[in-house]
Amino acid sequence: MSDQEETTPRGAKTHKGKRILESREPKLVEGPKQTLFIRGPKTSLSVRQLAHEWHLIKRDFSTTYNKNHEIQPFEDTKQLETFCERSQCSMFCFVSNSKKRPDNLIIGRTFDKKILDMVELHLKEFKSQEEFGTSVEIPMHARPLIIFNGDVFGFNPNHMKLHNLFTDFFYENVPIQDIKSQEIHLIISITATNDTSLAITVLQKQNHEDGIKIQEIGPRSIFEIRRTKWADDELFKKACRQPKPKAKPHEKNIVYDEVGDKRGKVFVQQQDLSTLALKKRKKLRKGDQKLKARIESQEQNAEVNEE
Repeated sequence: MSDQEETTPRGAKTHKGKRILESREPKLVEGPKQTLFIRGPKTSLSVRQLAHEWHLIKRDFSTTYNKNHEIQPFEDTKQLETFCERSQCSMFCFVSNSKKRPDNLIIGRTFDKKILDMVELHLKEFKSQEEFGTSVEIPMHARPLIIFNGDVFGFNPNHMKLHNLFTDFFYENVPIQDIKSQEIHLIISITATNDTSLAITVLQKQNHEDGIKIQEIGPRSIFEIRRTKWADDELFKKACRQPKPKAKPHEKNIVYDEVGDKRGKVFVQQQDLSTLALKKRKKLRKGDQKLKARIESQEQNAEVNEE
């Protein structure tokens, strides 16, 4: 089978399949960004626990695969792209553990069903939510406040791309009309002290009588940056391009009154009455005709008698 035949999309055979394919097509207004958490051939307890707790923070906007998969994202991205497309996830978090790269974690994103960019991190220190011993009560669909600490995020090209990648990873893209300080419950702090180290901590805002209290709830993780794979400038500009909204078609014979109700004229063609289906009557038989004549004569005699 040729490569062209393998990449040819298969058409839908049912109405349900047609709706599924339409939902996967590019949209002018994107929905919430989904994240796929996937494991490599071997994993350690610390990276598994970190991926699990990040999955709980994202909740409805993430999918996790609990089985191990023989994937090496920096060598071959085909299988990972297939999993992301199948799960309808634009972000992914891949965890693995090997002798060459222990406690490994890869965060990346896709564009047009292909890997756009990704970064490989080494988990050096980790402290889970259980070790903090605090009760975590985060409302569903809570918009996190992301804080980037460090001057390197402002001038280092590598960290500027990391800033963009982590914003997409933790940002759920949920439309909110008005953001109030009382509705912010979760804070994600990302700190970079130098070009290779990175620390990510999760905090929770609590309202007390004395005021607002910020408490660390975990997980706390310290990384070392290993490998990176960034998209070229042309592809990145194409991924960030926003198409112009389509013009709304003109509505003919439709007006809106002062209240805002929709009023319109409806033109109906004249109905052809010659083709109108009427109720069919049974033809009278000979016996029925004699009975009818007898009844009519009796009615005439009754009218004469009354006169």
